[in-house]
Amino acid sequence: MSKEPLVYEPDIDNKIERFKAILEGHERAEVIVQKYIVHGTPYIFKDDEDKYFDLKREIAANFSEHYNNIHMVGSAKLGFSIAPNKLWKPFTIESDIDIVIVSSKLFENLWESVHEFNIGLTSRTRDEDINYKRFLDYFFKGWIRPDLFPFEYTAKTDWFDFFKSISYSKYGPQKITGALYHSFNFFEKYHVKNIEKLKIGNN
Repeated sequence: MSKEPLVYEPDIDNKIERFKAILEGHERAEVIVQKYIVHGTPYIFKDDEDKYFDLKREIAANFSEHYNNIHMVGSAKLGFSIAPNKLWKPFTIESDIDIVIVSSKLFENLWESVHEFNIGLTSRTRDEDINYKRFLDYFFKGWIRPDLFPFEYTAKTDWFDFFKSISYSKYGPQKITGALYHSFNFFEKYHVKNIEKLKIGNN
């Protein structure tokens, strides 16, 4: 399968250079996050804005959430990655579409589910223990990443079954992944910190 960027922009390099110029400017990190990460139509749906609405509505309906609590992030949103380990990598056919749900209700339901699982009484391999510690690190930051929970349990299985059901489909030939934040405050702070680091690196 080709690893070339999806051609929604005439020149993705220009898009990246424009973003670098924004980082070098005087706009505060919070404003950059709000304007470019939270606001606007994702790069992958530039020519079909209704598809983004449909995707958000389908995810919201599955989790009984409002569609405004659903956000696309990552390279699918910007057209390129700003994650430290993939910095400036363009979105490709093989990239994931990363979705974030911001919901204290859903977060607390999954928190209770994990608590009832009673992980402390379950033996873990070395790799499972590493993943679990990473899971806890994200959890402390108000972020649940089900992919890092080292065991199978009902809530985790349901989560992945749903996102699998909408992947490689009408929304594009990519895998769709989901993560969960307790509140918009946690969501915004995570991205603000990343933008602040990028601004330092570009000045």
